[in-house]
Amino acid sequence: MTSDSRVEPGSGWAELADFARRHSPYYRRLYERAPECPAHLHDLPMVDPDDFWAAHRRGGNEILSGPHHDGMVFRSGGTTGLPKTTLYTREELRAAVACTAASMIIAGLRPGDRVANLLSAGDMYLSFLHVTYSLRECPVPVVELPVAAHTDLDNIARILQEQTPGVVFATPSFLVRLAVHLRAHGLTLPGLRLLLYAGEALYADQRALLTEAYPHAEARPFAYVTADVGVLATPVPDQDDPRLYRTNSPHTILEIADPDTGRPIFEPGRTGRIVATNLLRRLMPVIRYPVGDLAQWADPHRGLLRLLGRSSDHARVGTAKISFAVLNSHLTEILGGQEPPPMQIVLRRHHTKDELLLRVAAQVTDPADCTRALHERLQTSHVPYRDHIARSLIHPVAVEWTTVDRLHLNPRTSRVVPVIDERDHQGSPEKAVDSVGPHLSQATPSPSRSRPGR
Repeated sequence: MTSDSRVEPGSGWAELADFARRHSPYYRRLYERAPECPAHLHDLPMVDPDDFWAAHRRGGNEILSGPHHDGMVFRSGGTTGLPKTTLYTREELRAAVACTAASMIIAGLRPGDRVANLLSAGDMYLSFLHVTYSLRECPVPVVELPVAAHTDLDNIARILQEQTPGVVFATPSFLVRLAVHLRAHGLTLPGLRLLLYAGEALYADQRALLTEAYPHAEARPFAYVTADVGVLATPVPDQDDPRLYRTNSPHTILEIADPDTGRPIFEPGRTGRIVATNLLRRLMPVIRYPVGDLAQWADPHRGLLRLLGRSSDHARVGTAKISFAVLNSHLTEILGGQEPPPMQIVLRRHHTKDELLLRVAAQVTDPADCTRALHERLQTSHVPYRDHIARSLIHPVAVEWTTVDRLHLNPRTSRVVPVIDERDHQGSPEKAVDSVGPHLSQATPSPSRSRPGR
């Protein structure tokens, strides 16, 4: 479902927008100059995520459409230490897990499957509980094994050997970590049939390791879901491209918006930012919210889109998100300047782990010391990054101190490409991805690379 279809008053998004305008102080301000009866969803202004979360934190919570008397509160993965929680009523959560349960069936869950939940539990995170609740709502009978990811790897391996699940839910990073552990102990799990993942992409170098540890298992995404929004899209079965999803219609409307103009894109193959509207959530409405991911329409009439990675406000390394604004702030402090220096982020992989390489157009007397200082600041400001480093799920940040003429440019606009994704998403030759445009050629390496110690 795309957002250009006209609707009658009182239906779908139009009714939700009118409700939010009347009951949420934030949306009342946001829609002050918006038409009373918009003909299209994109006639309404897009949410600014920073403003949205600032309003969420203000006294009384200006996003909410009413008091929260029944339901649950979750933390999102979060980028910084600022509070970032999302509120669901009981009915909204029930509707969300019903969507995920249906998506699990699409992903290949079968009657009688023994299912191990290896997602993160506790600390108010959604992932483990979301899968648990979704399995309870699943229309086919299954046996649940609530293991969780924080358990000792020896214990997890022992449970999986004893309980012989056919399906596991986990992030790709954790599946790799467990596979390395199994290989070190000469073990495999041949009884696994399906590895269902979410939260990050699965790369070609990881697949080889997974095949070694789980020789009879197929890895598939089970949903495109975020704590901030809910279920955005479901996997498309019998497809070779794991990045292909179908919008969670009629419950979620996804737009792909031009990163420069904000106008919706309808033609296939053109890259833009995903903007989501969840029609199931009314307590904390989510209307035209940029989720931070890039995509292209594969077939807009059928609601098929292809995910392409993160947009330029954050970078995802493993499942940890790094804020560009915070990176700029750290660099400004380290360099003692008034303005952040020009920079470019390169996301890449080696030795089966993600790495964030930061190209900074600045000359420093001690590159290694400055890189170490950035690494230490990131561990303080980005708790998920610190935890990923401690668990050896990603590489520490690397920095190339270079000159502005060595930063890679977009050949269409001649502007610096803010993010280049050199990770191999499909086992094809690696490509640099312009976070605000089409695929580009491989970026030219820069000198003076420095990396902090582990």
